[in-house]
Amino acid sequence: MKRFMMIIIILIAGMAGCGTAENDSQPVKKETEQGAGEDISVQKGIIAGEMEPSLTKKDADGQIVYVYSVKNQTEQEKTFSFSSGQTIDYELRSEKGEIVYKDSKNKMYTQALQEITVKQGEEFSREIVLPKVESGNYTLTVWMTAKGEQDYKATAKVVVE
Repeated sequence: MKRFMMIIIILIAGMAGCGTAENDSQPVKKETEQGAGEDISVQKGIIAGEMEPSLTKKDADGQIVYVYSVKNQTEQEKTFSFSSGQTIDYELRSEKGEIVYKDSKNKMYTQALQEITVKQGEEFSREIVLPKVESGNYTLTVWMTAKGEQDYKATAKVVVE
């Protein structure tokens, strides 16, 4: 009987020891693997987590045309709210820094609330046809007019010949 009890105690102790060793080693490996994975995804989110404005010249006959875009590089959809029909504004400045043209000056826009949603990897873009101005060097600055948001300014040098 003593011998039987001793065998049971040894078996229980052996199983408990083995179980503990296995349980201790497995969670450590899992935590290390998960931790590494979480660090990588967090880093990717930080690297690719911005709205990127850009301004590119477009070929057009007899006109100066630019395309203003804001690309969603975040991991979520981004919704912009506007209080009127105006979604962007822009100004053209001379080399001296004087405003030669501002798009919203002396204009009226519909007073209608609107929302524009930009999904991940997609972009919001508008085409801009510059007015005729004297020859010279200018700076074009374009920005978004969404309520309570960053303006996402983009700037380009414009040469009019």
